[in-house]
Amino acid sequence: DGLSTRSLPGDASAADILGPPAVPSFEAKKAAAEPENKGIYDAAAPPAPMNEMVVIPEGDEEEKHAGGCFGGFVWLVVTYPLVLLILVPLIAIMIMGTVGIPPYPAFIEGNNARNSLGAAQYDAFVAARDDWLDQSATPSAFASLDENQEYAPFTQEVFSQSINVWFESRSGTVLSEQNVASQLRIMNGFQEIVGGYCQRTSATDSTCRAPSSIFSGTGKQDSAGIIQSLNSATDTQKDRWKNFLGAQMDFSTGLGTWTKGRVRVGGPLEGYKNISHLEDEQGAKYEELYKRPGFTGLSTPDGWIAKMNDLVDEEKGANGDLIVRFSSFPMIAPVFFGALLRDALLSIGALFAVGIIIWLQVGSVMLSVASMFQIVVSFVLALSTWRIVGNESFTFIQVLVIFIILGIGADDVFVFMDAWKQSRAQRKGISGSLRSRLQWTWARAFAAMLVTTTTTIGALCLTGIIDVPSIATFGTFAAIVVFWNFFFCVVWFPNVVIVHEKYVVRGCNDGCCAKRTCGCCCQMCAKAWALDVEEGGKPAAPAHHGEKEEDLRALERFFKYTLFNFLMDKTKRYVVFVVFAVIAVTGTSLAATQVKLTDKALTESFLRDTSDIQQMFNLLLGNSPAFDTTSDGRKRAGHVTYGINQGSPIDRSGTYALGEGDQIGVPVFRESADLNSASFQNHLVETCDKIKGLPSVALRVADKVPESICFMSDFKAYRAAKALPFPTAPGTLVRDLNAWRGDRCTVAGCYKNAEGTGVANLDKTYDENSGFLTKGDRIVFAFVSGNLSIPYLEQELSVIEPEYDEWRKLGEDQNKDGLEPFAITDRTDWIMLMHTLINGVVTGVPIALCVALTVLILATGNIWVSLVATLTIVGVMGSFFITFVANNGKLGYYECMFLQITVGMSVDYVVHLAHSYNQSPRHAAADKMQDSLGEMGISVFSGAITTLAASGLLFGCEFNVFYQYGSFIFFVILWSIIWAMLFFPAMMIQLGPSGRSGDIAPIRWAHRQICMGMEDDHAAPGGG
Repeated sequence: DGLSTRSLPGDASAADILGPPAVPSFEAKKAAAEPENKGIYDAAAPPAPMNEMVVIPEGDEEEKHAGGCFGGFVWLVVTYPLVLLILVPLIAIMIMGTVGIPPYPAFIEGNNARNSLGAAQYDAFVAARDDWLDQSATPSAFASLDENQEYAPFTQEVFSQSINVWFESRSGTVLSEQNVASQLRIMNGFQEIVGGYCQRTSATDSTCRAPSSIFSGTGKQDSAGIIQSLNSATDTQKDRWKNFLGAQMDFSTGLGTWTKGRVRVGGPLEGYKNISHLEDEQGAKYEELYKRPGFTGLSTPDGWIAKMNDLVDEEKGANGDLIVRFSSFPMIAPVFFGALLRDALLSIGALFAVGIIIWLQVGSVMLSVASMFQIVVSFVLALSTWRIVGNESFTFIQVLVIFIILGIGADDVFVFMDAWKQSRAQRKGISGSLRSRLQWTWARAFAAMLVTTTTTIGALCLTGIIDVPSIATFGTFAAIVVFWNFFFCVVWFPNVVIVHEKYVVRGCNDGCCAKRTCGCCCQMCAKAWALDVEEGGKPAAPAHHGEKEEDLRALERFFKYTLFNFLMDKTKRYVVFVVFAVIAVTGTSLAATQVKLTDKALTESFLRDTSDIQQMFNLLLGNSPAFDTTSDGRKRAGHVTYGINQGSPIDRSGTYALGEGDQIGVPVFRESADLNSASFQNHLVETCDKIKGLPSVALRVADKVPESICFMSDFKAYRAAKALPFPTAPGTLVRDLNAWRGDRCTVAGCYKNAEGTGVANLDKTYDENSGFLTKGDRIVFAFVSGNLSIPYLEQELSVIEPEYDEWRKLGEDQNKDGLEPFAITDRTDWIMLMHTLINGVVTGVPIALCVALTVLILATGNIWVSLVATLTIVGVMGSFFITFVANNGKLGYYECMFLQITVGMSVDYVVHLAHSYNQSPRHAAADKMQDSLGEMGISVFSGAITTLAASGLLFGCEFNVFYQYGSFIFFVILWSIIWAMLFFPAMMIQLGPSGRSGDIAPIRWAHRQICMGMEDDHAAPGGG
C-alpha cells in the first residue's frame, strides 16, 4: 500500500508485513538458463530484494494489468509503439482536416470593454448614431459629392493619394536658412516626381497647384520672410498655420522642431467622372505609380517611392540637421509589411532556437523533431478545437500563444527525457527492462506535468474574468493549447521514445558496442544516453544491485552537489534570504508607486516608440504630439443622448465580439420616451445651453464662442429667422426638421452653414455630433454634443476622467421630465477599458495565486511545501516589477493581459521542485531537497534556457506586441528560475517538512491509489 522501507517498524522487513509475493520470483522463472549477454540492454536482472516489488516477467497473462489503471497503456506503448505513434497524429490530422481552423479576419476587434454599464452605454450610443448617419445619408440631405457629377481630369485633390512630408530639425531650428532651403528642394522635387499627376489649377490650365505648406500659407519662401510673417500673425492665422508648424513652434522667434507639407495628387484620372467614380479601380492605378506590386508589396526602382527615397538620401547628405519623413496611404502597406516580415523572421528564428536547444539537451534529432512537431500540432489542433466550441474567428493576439507553448512544451519534454535517462541509473527492478523503465518514467513525468499543466491552465483561464473579449479568449485559447500539448506529451511522445530506444539507441548498443567494432561510436552513444561502457568502447559487465556507482551528468552533479552544498552553508543561506527579501520588497514598492497607466491607444503602439515607422504612422494619422490640432481640426466631443434605455442600453444577442466589423449590438430604445413633445424641444435647447457653460467645452479661436453642436438650438434659431413658431407641433416635428436640413439658406441656424450655426467643422462632423433617429413620424433617439478642449491625443486618465465625470453629472442633472438621458464622451470607451484592465489584474492575480496554492496542495499533499512554493511565486511577481519599471513602467492593453498570466508562467519550475521534494523517500528536509535538485534541477533549468532563448530573440522585433511579449516572458522566466533554484531550496532546507510532516492524509491516500501501483521507493512492474 505504498509503505517505504524507512516506515517499517523495528527490524521487520517488507516480507514480514506484506507476506510472500503473489507471483513466482524472478529467480524461479530464470533459473533454467542464464541468457547470453548480447548487449547492455539484455543483461540479466539481479534478484530483487525482499522489500521491493517483484518484477513481473514477460509472458505472464496479467502483466498488461500490472501497475494500476495505467499499466495497460504502458504495456501497449512498449509492445506496440507504432500503433499510437501513427494513430494519434492521424486522428489529429483528420480532426484538423474535417473541422478546419477558424478564419482570421480580426486584428484589433474585441479590444474594448463590453459588459460594464459605461461601455454598454457608449456602444449603444455609437450603434444608434450609426443608424442615424445611415438614415441621414439620403439624396435629400447634402452629399459631399455626386458620383455622376463630372470634373475635368486632375482638377480635384485625391487626399488619400497625396503625399505628406514632415521635416524635423535635430537642433530645433527647422526654419533656419539651410533647413528652409532643404524643405523647398524636397517639396519641389516631390512635385516633379509626381509630374502630370499633380492637382491642376483649373480645367484649362495644366499648372500644378503649389504644395500645401508653410510656404504657401505665408506666401514666403525664405527663412527671414517666414519668421517675419509668424511675428505679425493674428490668432486666426496662427490657428490656421498649426497645420504646417510643430506644437512647440515659437511664433516670436521662429524656433521650433517640426514643419510639414503636402504634395497634392490630382484626380480624377482620364476616363473617370470624378475621384469617387470607380474609386477602387482608380486607387489601383495610383498604387501602380507608387510601384508596390508583388507578394511583399515592396517598391520597385522606377516607382515614386524609390525616387523619393533617393531624393531624401541626397538631401540628407547635404544637410545632416534635417530629418525627412514622407508617407501617403498607399505607402502604408509596403512599409508595414516590411516591418512585419522582419519580425516574422525573428519569430521563426525563435522556433528554430527552441528546436536546437531541445536537440542539444536530449541528444537526438529524431526526438527534437518529434518535440517540435507535437508543439506545432498542439497549436493547430487547438485552433480546430476553438472552432468546435463555437468561435467564428481567431485574433492576432492569439498567435502569440505559440511562444507560450514553446517554453511549456520544451519543459515537458525535458521532464520526460530526464526521467527517462535517470531511469537507467535506478535499481534493476526499474532499469532492468523497457517496460519497467517506462512505467517509472511515465509515472514520475505524468505527475509532474499534470501539476504544472493544471496550474497553468487555471491561471490562463482566469483571463476570462476580464471584460475585454480579445484578452479573455486569449487565455482560454492558450489553455486549450497547453492541454493538447500535455496530451501529446503523455500519450504520443512516449511512443517516440520507445521507438527511438529500440531502433536507434539499442541499434547503437547492439551494433558498435556489443560487437566491439567501434569504440568511438560506443562512447558517443554512452555520452548521449548514459550507457554503461568500459574505457575503449566495450560494454560494461552487468552491475548487480547496490554495486553501480551514481552516474550523473554535469548539470545534475552541479545541482545535486555544488548548488546544494552552497545552500547548506547557513551563512550563505541567510544571505539568500536577505537578498531575495530586499528584491521582493523593492519590486512591490515600485509596483505600488511607479507603475502608471498608459496614455496610448493600440493604434499608437503597434510598433515600438523608437520605431521610425510608428512615428510615421502617428504623423500620418494625426496621432503625433509633434503637431497641435487646429480649431477646425479633429476634436473629441461629449454627448448627451436621449431615447436609449439607461440601465439596459444595448442588446448584444447574435453578435460575436471577435467578428469582423462592428458587431456591438442593437440599441434598446425606450418606448415610453416622447421625443416629439414641445416640452422635449425646450428641454433639449436647455441642455445645449448648459453644454456651453461646461468648463471642458472648447472655445472657437475667432470669437471665443463655446463649440456646442446642437441641432435643436440651430433649428430654433432657423425658425425664428423664418418667423416660424417654436416649439413646433409634435405631429409635424420630423417633417419640419427634414425641411430645415434640406434648406440651403444663409440665415442664422441654417443646417451645416458655418455662417449660420457657427460650426466651423466639416459637414460630416456636424452629423456625427448632433442628430435624431426617426421611425415614421416619431423621434426615437436624439443627441447633442460639445467639442472638448482637452487635446485630441490626450489619454491620461488623471486628465480625462474629470472631463468624463463633468459630462456624466450633466446627464444626471438633466434626468427630469421622464426623459432619462445619459452623457458620455468620445473617451468613454478608453476609460472603461483602462478600469476593466486594472480591475482584472487586481482581481485575477490573487485568484490565480489561490488556484496555484490549491493545485499545489492537491499535487503535493503537503501544506508546508505548498505554502513555500506559493510564497516563491509571489516573490517572482514582486521581482518582475523591478524590470518592468526599468523597461517601461506603464500598464496598457498588452501589459495587463500579460500580467494576468504571470502566475501561470512562473509556477512551473517551483512546482516541479516542490513535487519532486515531496516524492523523495528520504526523511530529512535537506536530503529531500537534494533529491529534488538532483532529479528536477536539470529539467527546469533546461526549460528555462529554452524559453529565455526563444523570447530573447523577440527583443529585436519592431512590432510592440512582439517586443513586449518577448520582454514579459523573458523577465518572468528569468526571475522564476532564479527564485526556484535559490530561494525555494534555501527555504525548504531551512523550514521544509521532514518525513511526512505537513502531509494531508486523504490527499496522500489518493496519491497512492493513482500512482500506478508504485512509489518512487518501489520498483516498477517488469516487462518487455
